[in-house]
Amino acid sequence: MNCLQRCVRFLLSHCYYLLAVSHRYFGNQYSLAQEHESAVAGFSKAIAYNPAFARAYLQRGILYWRELDHPRRAVLDLTMAYELDSRLIEARFNRGIAHQELREYPEAIADYQAYLGEGDHPHWREYAETMIRELAEWMPGSEDGKQQP
Repeated sequence: MNCLQRCVRFLLSHCYYLLAVSHRYFGNQYSLAQEHESAVAGFSKAIAYNPAFARAYLQRGILYWRELDHPRRAVLDLTMAYELDSRLIEARFNRGIAHQELREYPEAIADYQAYLGEGDHPHWREYAETMIRELAEWMPGSEDGKQQP
């Protein structure tokens, strides 16, 4: 692939990314599931043009767990985002939420702990600390004897 082709692919990936962000915005603003599906398609095209586009994986992963209720897909995308760019610590935080939705509590706790090691947003740090405490209570063998439902 020559330089021009790489530049065109880069530009196309970012155009599809921005289009996907706008679809997600309108989907959230007007509660339109079709806009969320269009956002997934846009992020997917951005990734097709640039498979190393970590932020596109991150945004699609968040969209999967938060708006579309597909936590397993979210885990896959958020894992890829973090593997491509370990500075995207928010991928670990969001993956923790997706694991939590799947009742994979040890994995959720590990992701929240990783976020606490690097993340600096006060609200999300507090949320992660709270979830670590609460999820630990639901794990087998916890101190208070509660079991997973």
